[in-house]
Amino acid sequence: MPGAERPVGRSGGRVLYAACALSQFLVAAGVSVVTTMGPALREANGLRASRLPWAVLVYVLALGLLVRPLRLLIRRTRPLPVLILGLWLFVQSSVALTLVSGASAFLGFRAVQGAGAAALTATALALALVGHRPHRLLLVWAAVAVAGFGTGLAAGAVVGAEWRWTLWANVPLTAAAGIPLVRLLRSTRRRDKAVGGRAGAGDGDGVGVRQEDGDGDGVGLGEGDGAQDAAA
Repeated sequence: MPGAERPVGRSGGRVLYAACALSQFLVAAGVSVVTTMGPALREANGLRASRLPWAVLVYVLALGLLVRPLRLLIRRTRPLPVLILGLWLFVQSSVALTLVSGASAFLGFRAVQGAGAAALTATALALALVGHRPHRLLLVWAAVAVAGFGTGLAAGAVVGAEWRWTLWANVPLTAAAGIPLVRLLRSTRRRDKAVGGRAGAGDGDGVGVRQEDGDGDGVGLGEGDGAQDAAA
């Protein structure tokens, strides 16, 4: 059943939230990184100084407009497909941005990168808002976003003519966030098949608590030694 959850053990929960935090660090850094890359980026892509703000705007618009629909999609299905979509879009567009020439292509792939960031953000929201101490998690989220935004500004200013390396760095960093998330989310699907009809029963080691956030997202996280991970 979409949204039905079982417990996440303490170690699994730490990995889950750390991976979500890293993904949101990358999302926030993606907003600001191009603003200070300077003339090297503009010359490589034919971006006049007057058009450089669009490299930020199209990313932010795609991110802002798509988060809500993707959260609704997660509520009706599961987080895993949206997460995989976000990882794929974010990585592929980051690589494409280092290869394309021309302002239109560059801005187009920035919009695709924003769409990937929206999928990562929707997944992280669905997981974080139903965890233990959600208000504390949101404070950590805000701190991570501020750190990512500042790091993006600093990195863009430092790299100068080597701006492509900043975008290439998204590949290993996104993998570092995505691989543990995908593994944790897939684990419940495998265990669902193993337990069959007992999928939602609990066995005394720790019963998953289904919680809903303000939007009614049915993604719950529990805790216990009988660790089942967040539903895929």
